[in-house]
Amino acid sequence: MPSNLNTQNAATVISSCDAYSDLWPVFFHFFFKHWEASPYPVYLISNHRSFKDPRVVTIPVGEDKSWSDNLIIALKSIKEDNLFVWLDDFLVDRDIQSSTMDTCIEQLDQVGGKYLALDQHGDLGAPMENTWLRQIEKGNLRAGLNLSLWKRTFLNQVLEPGCSIWAAESRLRKLNIEGESGLYYMKNETPKIVSYVEAVKGQFWKPSAIEYLREQGVKVNLKRRPFPPQGNDFLSKFFRSCYKRRLKAQSAKETRAALEGKGLSVLPL
Repeated sequence: MPSNLNTQNAATVISSCDAYSDLWPVFFHFFFKHWEASPYPVYLISNHRSFKDPRVVTIPVGEDKSWSDNLIIALKSIKEDNLFVWLDDFLVDRDIQSSTMDTCIEQLDQVGGKYLALDQHGDLGAPMENTWLRQIEKGNLRAGLNLSLWKRTFLNQVLEPGCSIWAAESRLRKLNIEGESGLYYMKNETPKIVSYVEAVKGQFWKPSAIEYLREQGVKVNLKRRPFPPQGNDFLSKFFRSCYKRRLKAQSAKETRAALEGKGLSVLPL
């Protein structure tokens, strides 16, 4: 059946901040490589910097108060009601079909939903007839802030000033446990809609991401964001602590430069 979806009422929102601006060239390299014909506007949330690509609309929100504050401010500049929310370290590794993304919106509307966990599959919860979807029922905890489709009004309901991404996810899961309706995820038999490599853990590159980047011939600045040992031994923790301090100092330096009008634009690969 031909789709009646108005693609102008849907958008892709990349949740980020200037501290992760070194990821933007890598993220968008793979995003547009695998979804070049995306019919939706692409919004990038930043603080002061912008990504220099005509396909991306950067929304600078000012001071980085919290993950939720950034989104709350950015949503005031986004008119679309159906929002595919991505994190900035999800490196797409397989082609995306616009028709399947359209279908996700259509099916969420069909069941009267307001949230869909696109990257979560399972066999718990009531299956929705003639759709790819299952209800996320109490205690299932499939609702999260990974790759997801939101109705903008519900996203605004979940966000609260001062909340980190983990606190916002806890708010979403609390609503889930309390029986919030309209939350869905994918049936086990539903094909994977989007495939990605999760690139960062605890502010650092994950070894699996570095391996993927090397396979793809993509070089990154490992001085800007290293990948130290992830173990729980004293030395691993010590080195990570030192690197985190260095990352914080580098981010502060970049922010000062941006406020002075220097280094505002981040270039594609």
